[in-house]
Amino acid sequence: MSFRHSVFLTGAGIFTCILALTPLATAQPASDWSYFLIPAVSSSKNDGVDVGLIAPFIFNDTDGRINKIIAPMYVHNEFLGSRETLNFFMYPKRGVEMTLLASYTDKIERKFVGNYRNLYLAQGRYSLEAGAGFFKNATARFFGVGPTAPQASETNYTDRELYGYVTGGIYLGPGTRVILTERLRNVEIQRGGITSLPFTRELFPSVRGTGGATISSHRVALLSDTRDDTVSPTIGSYFSGYAELAQSLTADSATAFSKYGVEYRKLIPDQTKRYTFAFRGKFEATLGGDEVPFFERSMLGGQNSLRGFGIGRFVDNYSLLFSLEERIQLFHLRLFGTIAEIETAPFLDVGKVMSDLGNRILTHYEFNPGIG
Repeated sequence: MSFRHSVFLTGAGIFTCILALTPLATAQPASDWSYFLIPAVSSSKNDGVDVGLIAPFIFNDTDGRINKIIAPMYVHNEFLGSRETLNFFMYPKRGVEMTLLASYTDKIERKFVGNYRNLYLAQGRYSLEAGAGFFKNATARFFGVGPTAPQASETNYTDRELYGYVTGGIYLGPGTRVILTERLRNVEIQRGGITSLPFTRELFPSVRGTGGATISSHRVALLSDTRDDTVSPTIGSYFSGYAELAQSLTADSATAFSKYGVEYRKLIPDQTKRYTFAFRGKFEATLGGDEVPFFERSMLGGQNSLRGFGIGRFVDNYSLLFSLEERIQLFHLRLFGTIAEIETAPFLDVGKVMSDLGNRILTHYEFNPGIG
């Protein structure tokens, strides 16, 4: 059993949110734009501790709707030093989002990412999403393959990626669409920024992907979403299922493989809507065995799966995850005409990775209770 390490820091995060809701500086009282300062404190298994400030500039249209956010940020990371980031978000109309992010860190890390999403193309008959980017993540980890990969085999590397994707969707009904995605991903495994850990390529030279690879893939998916909001939903359900055919284009690791997955989420609020029960179940399969680059295989770990572990802690051909969460609203505050909700969320994550679907599907589960 593994307990989430950051319960204390989650409490500190709530305190940070309260500070964020008290503006330290306001540019002007008019409603068309404003800015304030947010203390930024975070901690994760892989990235360590970040401490700094965010200064969001919020712009409203004539109807008072937020249509643009510019958020410069400065943080100091315990491993990599100072990081300067500029976040740019645009919401020109309902269902349309554009984001740009640029980041520079003293040691190794760089990030330049852009994304576009239009969920109501052609009067809501189609959807279109596209994105491209370049980044270096100097705190990535690899422990080996399998559910019993030991903590003692922890290694570090820099995940250098150049990628692009485009997704087109056709609506079959309200909230339900079929989408097609084309994806290109180039990965290099470079020496990491955690000098106290061995370099992944030196400890796992025979594992596919440690020499890097270029991946091309084609995915078809079915999405059904009845939730009341995509950012902070309070009621409804979400289902997705996909099948993907991919190929490594790198000469020394050329191989074809396939990926499949299903996910279901359900939100059930009580009558007061102060308490909301959230359930999530997810299954993923990667068919191709040991010839598939490790970074393309099924993974668990990080804030979106087993939250008691860092990203990519467990890697194998299959992954299974269940999450139970009780979201509790603590109080509301008004910030620049917007109601901000402060909540806490006790949770339990249960999951595992496995090489096949045999008898071992009942063993080697990780149990992660915690508070978010």
